[in-house]
Amino acid sequence: MTSEASRAIVEDYLRFCDDSAVGILPYALAIAARMGIADLVHGGTTGLDDLARALRTDPDPLRRLLRALVSCELLEERPPGCFALTRLGDVLRSDSPRSQRARLSNLDSYRAWLAAADAMEVGRPAFERTFSATFFGHKEADPEAGRQFDRRMRERSTCLYVDVLARHDWRGSRRVMDVGGGTGTVLAAVLEAAPHLHGILFDRRQVLERVRWHGPLGRVAARCACVAGDFFRALPAGADTHLMCSVLHDWDDERAAAILRNSARALRPGGRLVLCELVVPDPPRWHPGTWSDLGMMVVLGGRERTRREFAGLLDAAGFELVSAAESDDAAFSLLDARRRET
Repeated sequence: MTSEASRAIVEDYLRFCDDSAVGILPYALAIAARMGIADLVHGGTTGLDDLARALRTDPDPLRRLLRALVSCELLEERPPGCFALTRLGDVLRSDSPRSQRARLSNLDSYRAWLAAADAMEVGRPAFERTFSATFFGHKEADPEAGRQFDRRMRERSTCLYVDVLARHDWRGSRRVMDVGGGTGTVLAAVLEAAPHLHGILFDRRQVLERVRWHGPLGRVAARCACVAGDFFRALPAGADTHLMCSVLHDWDDERAAAILRNSARALRPGGRLVLCELVVPDPPRWHPGTWSDLGMMVVLGGRERTRREFAGLLDAAGFELVSAAESDDAAFSLLDARRRET
């Protein structure tokens, strides 16, 4: 994004900050996403009364929400009382290739932001102050929150990582371990794009219990194994390449360094580490990483990092940063590192 475009966004926001839509829109989208309105409309339930019956809600508040969605062109009303999805509104569908439903319905993060100013004063993530639990502890204690997080990570992986990593040069690798790989969306795409590869999906036991082998991972099941563990304690041997997608940004420098040290111990000298992360530009400019860094601070206590900061963490753990290439959309970068010879 150019500096002119970023300045225009800020100017527009400041100009309309007294407009109630600015503050209410995120919550309206969250409600619509949670209710599954777009899925129903896409499936043929288009009338107000029919939607109200399907959603078990009162027609009047539903009409008012639908009117707001029409006003921002997420829905069209044609004829009166009948609704259709627009191309923009398609992101609210759970089965859309561009789906953002799980992300938009995540009200937990919105609640954490309400305590962000207090969190900055005491230096603790606002999420912990709001929920009396860490972000990941909350997901493990609440099964529905855990399933919602899985859906959000599948969306994020499909939209942000899959294409970038499928085009990556994997010819020097034979066995890739996706560290903190969730339910396997990214690893499945990598294995499909590179048929010579075998894979290991590594995550916590609670996460791996939710792996669905009938999905994309099922198509590469013969070349993939699941291993449960804790990457703060140790990583299993057996892979020549480790892959981490937005893993390190969840953690402060001390805990990120612990993950990297365990990666270095599990890899042989010359082993490869591929990181897919937002890299904060230095000097500062408009970039998703700059804003995501604030989100990590408020929700998890983690951080986004500059290339220099990544290089320092990698060097201290026994890696050499070989390259850092931005993806085509100039958001995520692929950082390629090698374990140093001992």
